[in-house]
Amino acid sequence: MADSRTKGASFERDLVKRLNTFFAEHGFDFECKRNLDQYQSAGQCDIEIPDHAIEAKSYKSGWWYAPAWWDQVCESCGDRTPVLIYKFNNKAIRVCVPIYAVNPNWERDNAQTVVMTLPQWLEILKRTWSEK
Repeated sequence: MADSRTKGASFERDLVKRLNTFFAEHGFDFECKRNLDQYQSAGQCDIEIPDHAIEAKSYKSGWWYAPAWWDQVCESCGDRTPVLIYKFNNKAIRVCVPIYAVNPNWERDNAQTVVMTLPQWLEILKRTWSEK
């Protein structure tokens, strides 16, 4: 049985690899890495990308994220957009973001969220960052 910390770190490394591939493929001059300081002090996100704080969770079973996971990323995001990326064994990776991350016309309220697939979120990032 895999140690939960090892499983989480492996998922973070996988996400960093996917994100960096995405950035390179779309010409974004940015490369992310895991935030190893998260293990030394509380209140830090797992991965940082411009204007976003990402918390990654990987669990054996389940279907929906735990509210405590969302609270955790909201506490660590500061003025950045909180992003919860989670997966369960044999299920697609899901991404939870505030609705304003999808539609900037919505009020900036982290309590109003939407869940989507990883490719859908990357498409939103591509459109948003291309506009900047």
